[in-house]
Formats: sequence, structure tokens, C-alpha cells
Amino acid sequence: MVDGFAVIVPAHNEEDEIEGSLESVMASVAHARRTCAVVHIRVIVVADACTDNTLDLVTDFASRNPIVEVVTVSFNNVGFARNAAGEHFIGQRRIHTQQELGALWLAFTDADSRVPEHWIASHIRNAELGVDCIVGTVAPRPETGTVELLAKWHAAHELGEDHPYVFGANLGVRGTYFELVGGIPPLPCGEDAALVAAVLDAGGRVLRTDTCRVLTSARLEGRAAGGFSTYLQELA
Repeated sequence: MVDGFAVIVPAHNEEDEIEGSLESVMASVAHARRTCAVVHIRVIVVADACTDNTLDLVTDFASRNPIVEVVTVSFNNVGFARNAAGEHFIGQRRIHTQQELGALWLAFTDADSRVPEHWIASHIRNAELGVDCIVGTVAPRPETGTVELLAKWHAAHELGEDHPYVFGANLGVRGTYFELVGGIPPLPCGEDAALVAAVLDAGGRVLRTDTCRVLTSARLEGRAAGGFSTYLQELA
């Protein structure tokens, strides 16, 4: 059984996107509460080196949604940001045994992404089937890119079960493996693929699935050099 579930959202200057992301997460929380037995759900937004209105927007959102909390850091590094939230969540839970740690699940998405309603429930059900790491799919949000760009992206990606990709906007890991591999690697880009590789090296069971696809922004100016936006620039 998954006893504790954290949704972790790193955000660096995301004032235009963060509220939409959190609204989709809260819809997924509501669905999970209707369909799953998970006891404790938290949504942790990491406001990382923000110089815009992101922190104020998240603080206001959290004031209206008690399960949402804000962790403020100044890394300007998505690996550090994701890891800080993971450590914060596990530290709050006061874990004493490996069994308790194994009942925790950390799910990661991005501040410019929109998760489907069944996203959290899908992570929970797969975790309860013994999966240690979920590598979900991501596709560009249709309203955020040109028809030509979206066509090029889909032509280059065959999304399905056992897909070969890793996307930080749709990733989950069991608490035991988060701890076993030393958390999220402190990388400014590629921390998602490095985490999955570490879990595999540690003997974890990894599920690559298209059953809980996340939609993310097709913007060409991203927040992390070498990330999703950089790839879209190359396609464009």
C-alpha cells in the first residue's frame, strides 16, 4: 500500500504557467482520493531562484489548498530543486523502517505541464503492483506550439508501452529507491535520466508506460539549457 504520496513541482520563474499546472495536479488529487486508498498526499512546489511573481502565486494557491506547500531555494538547478523537495517530504514523514520508506512514493512533474486526471491514481496503482520507478510519457500541449512543430515532434517520438524516453515532467520513484540511490542527481539537465539509470543499476523495477501521458509546454525558451525546450528549438 502507498501510505504517503508527494507531487513535486520545481518552478523557476513560472508565473505564466504554475497555476495551470497546480490546477491539473489538484484535479488529479481529487480523482485519486475517489479511487485509491492512499492516506497522505502532499503537493510540494520548489520555488527555485524566482525573480518574478511565481512565489506569490504559489503562496496564494497554497493558502486555498492546504495540501500544497512551498519550498524556497536558490539553486537555479532543477536536480537540486527536485531533490530538496524529496528530502523535505521524507523528512516530514519521520520514517523509522524500510517498510515505511517503501510505502512512500514521489511523483515529479513540471511547472509548465498539465497532468491528466488519472495521473496520481496510475502512479499509485503501479506502485502497489511492485513497480519502483515509473517513466511516463510527455507530449507538447497543442495550444502552445505551431502545427508544424507539433507534427515534427510526434514524427520523432513513438509513444507507447516500453518506450525509450525519460521525461522529468512524468516520473515517479519509490521512497526506498530515492534513498538508496542518493536522491535526485544534482544536475542542471538530465537529472531525470540519471535517476532512472541509478534505479536500474540498484536493481529496481522500472515501468515505462504511456498510460498516464502528461502534456507540457511547447515553448522554445525554457528554463534549463539542454532541456525539453532546447530539443524543440532543434526541431524548429
